[in-house]
Amino acid sequence: MSGLRELNPPQRKAVMATEGHVLVLAGAGSGKTRVLTERIAYLIEKIRVSPARILAFTFTNKAAGEMRSRVERLLARKDLPFWVGTFHATGVRILRREAKHIGFGNNFAIFDEDDSLSLVRDIVKGKEWRLDEHPPSLIRNRISRWKNALVPPGEALKHARDTVEELHAQVYQRYSGELQKCNALDFDDLITRVVELFTVHPKVKERYARQFRYVLVDEFQDTNAIQMVMIDALASQHGNLFVVGDDDQAIYGWRGATVENILQFDRVYDDTVTVRLEENYRSTNRVLKAANELIAYNKGRKGKNLWSSKGEGECLQLFFADDEIEEARSVRETIIDLIRSGFKRSEIALLYRTHAQSRALESALRHGGLPYQIIGGVRFYERREIKDLLGYLKLVNNPRDDVNFRRVVNVPRRGIGKVTLERIEKAAGTASLSLSLRKKGGLTEVPKLQRERVEEFTKLIATLELMARKATAHDVLVEIIDRTGYREYLQEDPKTAQTRLENVEELLVETHRFALTAKDPRLASFLEEIALISDIDTLKAEETVALMTLHNSKGLEYRAVLITGLEDGLLPHYSSFEDDEELEEERRLLYVGMTRAKERLFLFSSANRLRFGNWTGNKPSRFLDEIPMEHVEVTSESRMTRAGQELFKSIDARSAPQEQEIVVQSKRFYVGADVLHPTYGQGTIRKVEGSGRDMRVTVYFPGAGEKKFLALYAPFQFLR
Repeated sequence: MSGLRELNPPQRKAVMATEGHVLVLAGAGSGKTRVLTERIAYLIEKIRVSPARILAFTFTNKAAGEMRSRVERLLARKDLPFWVGTFHATGVRILRREAKHIGFGNNFAIFDEDDSLSLVRDIVKGKEWRLDEHPPSLIRNRISRWKNALVPPGEALKHARDTVEELHAQVYQRYSGELQKCNALDFDDLITRVVELFTVHPKVKERYARQFRYVLVDEFQDTNAIQMVMIDALASQHGNLFVVGDDDQAIYGWRGATVENILQFDRVYDDTVTVRLEENYRSTNRVLKAANELIAYNKGRKGKNLWSSKGEGECLQLFFADDEIEEARSVRETIIDLIRSGFKRSEIALLYRTHAQSRALESALRHGGLPYQIIGGVRFYERREIKDLLGYLKLVNNPRDDVNFRRVVNVPRRGIGKVTLERIEKAAGTASLSLSLRKKGGLTEVPKLQRERVEEFTKLIATLELMARKATAHDVLVEIIDRTGYREYLQEDPKTAQTRLENVEELLVETHRFALTAKDPRLASFLEEIALISDIDTLKAEETVALMTLHNSKGLEYRAVLITGLEDGLLPHYSSFEDDEELEEERRLLYVGMTRAKERLFLFSSANRLRFGNWTGNKPSRFLDEIPMEHVEVTSESRMTRAGQELFKSIDARSAPQEQEIVVQSKRFYVGADVLHPTYGQGTIRKVEGSGRDMRVTVYFPGAGEKKFLALYAPFQFLR
């Protein structure tokens, strides 16, 4: 264990505090991954713990793979049987063994977001509801909230607060039944069903709790309530729970994570040993001092002060632009200057608050001939041709999968249209569509030509299913492409053929890689791997500039970081203005972005931005006020612009919008006005309160209910 001697005292204390509850408050860049891996190695080598009795949770597959490889290097051993993976991957591993206890087969399919959304959409259509009045994405999100609160469909229906919620609870009930029929679990189920399993079958819980003598959790600040229940259950027997996190980097409240898990940990477990890791090994002190001052404005935090032995470093560079076009141009020139001074493209990251900001930035980079990759934009596995082929693979792996049966039964076109599909569904009744077709005499109402085509498709899936039991995922995919004539089908549209064929080839390469490297190269294993993939797992080691949202940047680091869109309404987002906790999360989001930078940090603010087809004026972000100017250098180019001169003054004395602007804005908001919101769709203003910059409006959106907004920052397009 020579590595222990190289740790600083707090790190060493964290590694060696093996028993009981340990909370490690690990600041950005403070070596938390090293602490976790050294601790696992210490448990195995010095405490003589069997690797199979150690369970470690991570938040990405990439982090899990890195942790496993580091531990194996430390111990010079391969294939150690300790459990390490994401909450969802660990849930899958448990459920593959125990699914029979909750009414599923161990070979259950995993529905991704697209599969789940398709199923909800089919249910809504089946009820003959209008999709604009009952948006499937809104219903799917509501179902997710119910599941994570452990509210079953019957309870959701019983306690519905209004007619719309009652209708959505009906969809939830049907959705759950369809999942059961398909022998499928959605992403939420991979955790909620484990909790259900442990609750209904306490002996199963005790078996796993006895097995895991030590439980470790990375990124603990990002856990939600249901994950905490799962953690507590698995650590209940031995009480050795080691959590590592940073309350200052809690940025996922919008998807259910609760920073209270880390803030209250030492109150829940009164024997907790708390260790603070404050020495930063990533950034210069200029970056850290600016970030420390910013985050100190948050009240809901444990408190720590990051420092580094890497020297002061250069000041942060602040750019003011007249509009987003000029902002993007400044970004491009900054990146070019960095490259000329010796930075590699892969050492540079460009961060933004929302995906919509990337449009102008991408255009500027293309004009500058700068290669880039977007993390978390339109994902590879969301492209239509990839969905088609994955639909085939999923159906072959699980013939009970009605969602993907509907997706591919007429792709490429076989003449099996809507009417034929309705007759198939009628003949199947409550049974699986694909399996019911294997019974003879079930399609008497279908014309002979269509019946022959359906039978041909059924035989194809059955043949591929037999093949998939022994063949690799790659071999099955090759067979699907050849037997269906999928390449020829794509070539029917010359405009898109080349790009789509290239995507198909990339999928073939991916399955080939999997066949060569995976322990189990068969189809089921491949589908499980891609079902659990995250945005960060798609980051490629290429010589390109990385573009991503601030949320996606957590856990990464770059020599140079550029953060754009530092304006009120964007960062912080307008939705946080009325809620102190949400505003603190926005501040943490900027803190995360800033602490990604090793050497250089650039901040950009635009006076005007195109939103919903209209140019809107912006004030610089209030967070810029909170960064001491002694750490910041405003570029001379920014001082020269008209917007720069005005905006620079407002850093120290923020001016209210001019009365004339407020009056014009106020006239647009009145009871009965129709507006369009980017998330909730079309709505009608029901109530107007206050005036001027303090005006608040209540808007009713069909399917989403009433929402309140600060009028000055409401992201509306007004409908005539």
